[in-house]
Amino acid sequence: MEGREELDLALKSGLQPRIVVFTESYVSVDYISDTYGSSRIEIIQITKPLFDDLAYQKVPKNYIAVFDAWTFDLNEIATKEKLVVLEGLEKPGNLGAILRTCSAAGINNVIVTESDIDLFNPNVIRNSRGALFNVNVIFTSNKELLGFLRTNDYTILATSIEGSSKNYRSVIYDGNKAIVFGSESKGITSFWLENSEERIMIPMSGNQDSLNLSVSVGVILFSTHQHQSR
Repeated sequence: MEGREELDLALKSGLQPRIVVFTESYVSVDYISDTYGSSRIEIIQITKPLFDDLAYQKVPKNYIAVFDAWTFDLNEIATKEKLVVLEGLEKPGNLGAILRTCSAAGINNVIVTESDIDLFNPNVIRNSRGALFNVNVIFTSNKELLGFLRTNDYTILATSIEGSSKNYRSVIYDGNKAIVFGSESKGITSFWLENSEERIMIPMSGNQDSLNLSVSVGVILFSTHQHQSR
């Protein structure tokens, strides 16, 4: 992980790195020593050319820290709560932005299906603004997730611009709901259309037929907040 702001948020969340790598060209020895010197963390100082080969961001205050990776499983969802499902997600930056929105909306679990995105991609970390550290992200297949949702009595809401879809404002979001969003380029697949209890959409004006995925997630999630607060 790298980036001064990202690493500050990781530390505030309680994560501790195993290794810290830096160059004085970007961050001072004093800062690294004050932040990590009292712990049993391996600190490695390297040259600027080598750091630039390793780093994604070549900017002042940047340094690199190595953490233990983490994963979550469907069975770790302890309570029946609202879930956000992202099918076929393509853009790491969108995942980060969605995690930030979910954290703000009180969503604890985001499930990503049929996607090759790396949870620890720098764009995920940077765009999540620390939400990566408090929202559980679970990667699985459509089939496995459907089995989990059926077993635990979830109602599946599929987002789709099809004519049969309801206005998202007309749906009650109380109880066990899984809201499924499709990929940025292709939308939701027939798998979820065929296995959903309801289809919902955000009405559009003008010539647009869709919003950015992270914006769509925000619009619908904060509509659920309005229903719950009434």
